[in-house]
Amino acid sequence: MTDTTEVPVPRGRRRIALFTAAALVAVAAAGGVGYAVLHHGGPDGVRAGHTAAATPWPEPTPSATKAFGARSGGSHYGSLSLLLLPVPDGYRLGPDVQAFGNDAVLDAHQAQDLVKGDVTSLPAKERKAVQSGVDGLRIEGAGLRTYTQHDERLVVQMAIVQMRNKDAARSVTTFFTQFTRAMGVFRTGPRIAGHPQATCVLPPKKSGAQLDAMFCQATEGDLMVKMTVNGTLPLDKAAAADLLRRQLDRVRDPGQAV
Repeated sequence: MTDTTEVPVPRGRRRIALFTAAALVAVAAAGGVGYAVLHHGGPDGVRAGHTAAATPWPEPTPSATKAFGARSGGSHYGSLSLLLLPVPDGYRLGPDVQAFGNDAVLDAHQAQDLVKGDVTSLPAKERKAVQSGVDGLRIEGAGLRTYTQHDERLVVQMAIVQMRNKDAARSVTTFFTQFTRAMGVFRTGPRIAGHPQATCVLPPKKSGAQLDAMFCQATEGDLMVKMTVNGTLPLDKAAAADLLRRQLDRVRDPGQAV
């Protein structure tokens, strides 16, 4: 069972987490897809003029190697590209995310922009607070990869954000869970096997809609993991949850119980 007990957090980190979670919820409630919007021009999620790579590569085992892994204490090493889940069987690389492409490693500045997302709909005071809160995470970089099922029913954006402020990263995920639950408008998403700290929610149902979405978040050591899912009804939540499980297994903090 997932532990939903509120964790006491110092006021400064609480403020960072609350405003960042509030921004994510505001974007999602407005019909966005979390940190960055998947810009696509058709039901297959591929933008006009863009051809996604179609060849998956073998998925290494999730255990640490000399090339990538996590040290005791949760600090990850190796390229963020290696820490991201490779394209599994049944999927191909998906659509571009903004100008970042569909398979990218972002520097600190680009990663901050990705995390802040589009908060232009927020009032100036809240927008400034969100920007300040994201700055407090001390983001070092991010890895971004998108996946499309071969039957084109599911499009997934996976982002892993590496930061020096692990306490704030945990706080953001905690408050994302608490805040989305407190709003009372999001549908509860699936649990992620072996990762009770992960949270998935779906936006309110819309009458006549043909598409659905799901937003998930978890923290593993110094990595904040975000997954955004878009697909046709009924949304294949089980398949999406399995992708997130495999991603979290790959970057599991060795200090966390299995």
